[in-house]
Amino acid sequence: MIAERASVELLLVEQRGGEGEADGAHWILEGGRILPGVDDNRRMAELRSGLLRHAAVRTAPADADSEDVEQTLSVLHEPEYLEALGEVSAEPVVIPELTPPGLPPDIPVTAGLVAAAREGVRTAITAAERLAAGARFTYALCRPPGHHAGPTWFAGYCYLNTAAAAVQALRDRGVSPVGILDVDLHYPNGTAAIVAAMSDASLHSLHASPVTNVAELTVTPSSEREVVVEFEGSPDRDAYLEALAASVEALAASSEAIVISLGYDIVAGDPHGSWGFEPEIFAEVGALLAGCGRPLCVIQEGGYALETLAACSEAFATGLLGEGAR
Repeated sequence: MIAERASVELLLVEQRGGEGEADGAHWILEGGRILPGVDDNRRMAELRSGLLRHAAVRTAPADADSEDVEQTLSVLHEPEYLEALGEVSAEPVVIPELTPPGLPPDIPVTAGLVAAAREGVRTAITAAERLAAGARFTYALCRPPGHHAGPTWFAGYCYLNTAAAAVQALRDRGVSPVGILDVDLHYPNGTAAIVAAMSDASLHSLHASPVTNVAELTVTPSSEREVVVEFEGSPDRDAYLEALAASVEALAASSEAIVISLGYDIVAGDPHGSWGFEPEIFAEVGALLAGCGRPLCVIQEGGYALETLAACSEAFATGLLGEGAR
């Protein structure tokens, strides 16, 4: 059960560490080409600056207990997978056997990236804990993203599944059923694989088609609790918001709380994107979510256009909380 609600504000949970360069992405394979990695701590700085422009955003450290982090990870990922990640060194290495089914390896892994991913999970669990304790809106500002990390694989900058960690943390604290809404440009293949075994969790994803991170290039939902909405090309704004509103309404009707996998890579100019939305779209995303009447735990996923990230996160906070510049 969720505790009595507090006043409307957004609790921004900030990931520990992240001052150095040892935990930045090295490269990624995309469209048959090896591209420089663009997931690093600069993203967090830009997103933080945009969110803190709103007076109703307050910060808190990620302070979930390490034992809770390890327990949660043991539920989400197979022990052999966690053991393999624990054995990597500081040098980038590709591990083909830890790759999503039917796909080639697309990223390397290092000890620094694994450490950052664990801190990302700590951040997500903290945000879920605060939600269960009474916060209405929480935002886990974490990296690397997590929604492509499955029970036994990593891909797409993702090594450990932060959204699934938030879902599990809520379930552990008696918050059930839980809805997951993924609004990143890419399909959350890792989240889908993990939550398929959770009978009290539902997943809706709005994403680009063809789906390049599954071998079939399109998605077959794993159960009646998974809804997928695929858009070929850059979608019309009204069509996208109509589909989003339908998913928000459905999840609100069937869930006690909603975990949002929030990607800002749907905007024009994202180096891993193909859509043409302006940052202001996130004000409407935030407003739709605010109106659903459910507590929301936001988990940071993608979004790599440094020049627009602050505008995206500011727009999201404005939509969620209403006008309120500092």
